[in-house]
Amino acid sequence: MSTTLRGTGGAVAEQPLLIYVNVPFCNSKCHFCDWVTEVPLADLRLTPDSSPRQRYIAALVQQIETHAPVLTGFGYRPEIMYWGGGTASILSIDEIEAVAGALSSRFDMSGLTEATIEGSPESLDPDKLKLFRAAGFNRISIGVQAFDDARLRRIGRVHSAEQAVRAVEMAAEAGFDNINIDLIVGFPGQEVDEVSHMIQRAVTLPVNHFSVYPYRPTNGTVMRKQVRRGNSEIDVDEQLRSYAYARDLLAEHGFDEYATAYFGGPRCESDEVYYKLTMDWIGFGSGANSLIGTRFLLNERGALHRFSAAPQRFDSDIPASSPHLTRHFLAQALTTVDGMDARTFQQRTGRSLRAACEEPAVRRMLEQINRRGRLIIDSRGIRLHRDDMASTYITMNSVDLYAATEQIGG
Repeated sequence: MSTTLRGTGGAVAEQPLLIYVNVPFCNSKCHFCDWVTEVPLADLRLTPDSSPRQRYIAALVQQIETHAPVLTGFGYRPEIMYWGGGTASILSIDEIEAVAGALSSRFDMSGLTEATIEGSPESLDPDKLKLFRAAGFNRISIGVQAFDDARLRRIGRVHSAEQAVRAVEMAAEAGFDNINIDLIVGFPGQEVDEVSHMIQRAVTLPVNHFSVYPYRPTNGTVMRKQVRRGNSEIDVDEQLRSYAYARDLLAEHGFDEYATAYFGGPRCESDEVYYKLTMDWIGFGSGANSLIGTRFLLNERGALHRFSAAPQRFDSDIPASSPHLTRHFLAQALTTVDGMDARTFQQRTGRSLRAACEEPAVRRMLEQINRRGRLIIDSRGIRLHRDDMASTYITMNSVDLYAATEQIGG
């Protein structure tokens, strides 16, 4: 374990930073969700009055107070902030104030250009939304997933379609003019009529950005187990048709695709950072990761109690140039129009992109991708032909090849 952050060395120069805060709590464990599979249900559903959750919030504050002065000393200045999870909006007002207060007292937050908080419809109300605005959040991402109540029950959501609509409306009423909603297409047995209804309903709402994720049958989820037992079946051709239909319908309404699953604008700056490594980031909390000074730091998912006992430590601290991280970084970058820029990759990892791609495991992954889509490799970097991004992602998900790139917390 490491207890210290390391800078890039040399003279201190101001550089932008993304701050990520992980909230590993939810009202339920959704049947499709692969972000909290490692989190025990008892921990996931902790309430604000429970001692373990109180210890977690205290540990989160302590971690911020420990590392913020070091990061500031390295010259980092927060430019983007993202609170995710889990369900960030599940926090109580007191918890929100404690974490936001720790950040604002230890960092200069005046330079934030984008500050996003994730929310689930059943955990949002007018008072909480006003608090988010007062705390500096100018963007909200709401996990709607579907506008069909039967589908919502089937996938384990605890909100209704009506609650989802009202949550978006409340966010707009609270002053949010940058609103994203998450939707999912390609569920087993999902008809194109359901997709059509979902998109047609979505575009009537005060939303400027849509995340339309193709369903992926990830190991450890309830729905993956159902598929394995034969209770449901993945039809990849139907997934491709559903995604293409959603994409075309959104384009008709002025929401263009700039990366697989992302439509509209302004673009989500935090996802641009993660997918294209455009700046370093610090992840606070259990299940969060960081990329600081060509080092990749991680607090493992599902280890909430270990984190609470020693929040100043990281479970792992490895070179960002490690081959399994290269696979992870490229798998994400290749879902974007721009792909991975060679200069940026070297700046973030300390290794040339060309050399990293010659690692056997990385080369095998790229060969698998190239069999399904047109890879473009040149002096600028590496990217997929725009027309092949989504289809490559969906078909590779179906055979677990992208899952093999390993999920790396946060």
